[in-house]
Amino acid sequence: MDDDQTLMRPRSGRGNRGPTRLKRLSLRRVAGEKTHLDIDVNAGVASGPNAKTFNSYLGVVSRERLSILLYSWDDVSEVDRNMLWEHVRVRFTLLSFSCNAF
Repeated sequence: MDDDQTLMRPRSGRGNRGPTRLKRLSLRRVAGEKTHLDIDVNAGVASGPNAKTFNSYLGVVSRERLSILLYSWDDVSEVDRNMLWEHVRVRFTLLSFSCNAF
């Protein structure tokens, strides 16, 4: 069998992993529920039982809404930042901001 034929043969099994869509989060929104989240402003870290969902959601929204050609967060326009913030506010209720005084 040639190497070319081996490369052309379709893979058996389940196939490739698809994109993350966070279906459970979407179902909560349809039901009118918001996901609660705690954020430590000084550390810039989400905490609580929904922190992993929040981090995943940030990745999904930024992949869907921002250009792949942007080099860093500094290159994101103010309009796009506000749009992302509105998406976060629709899906999540920020319970508290923890600010530790120095």
